[in-house]
Amino acid sequence: MGYLRIKCYYCGGTWEVYHRDLHNRYKKARECPHCFQKIDEQTWEKQIFPAYNALDDANRELFKDHLGHHVPLFEVSYESNTIFKNAKNWPSYSDDDDSSDIE
Repeated sequence: MGYLRIKCYYCGGTWEVYHRDLHNRYKKARECPHCFQKIDEQTWEKQIFPAYNALDDANRELFKDHLGHHVPLFEVSYESNTIFKNAKNWPSYSDDDDSSDIE
């Protein structure tokens, strides 16, 4: 069973959210425990919750394939690197590239 690691760029804190916490009726999982800022409820319900479930399901299927079909075991995770402009694969629009067709 996996978990989400969430980084709050308001205060710099991080926290982990486990599957049992996603169903917390008090919605504490989407709240930073350091500064109490909250992830928007609609974003949480429509984006984060389904994304977590999709990766969790995929990893369970990979494990099941490993046990049932004796194939090599794999595990999928996601790390964000698009927050900052200097991250890898961020589009560059400097004067020395071929971005002249961008308006």
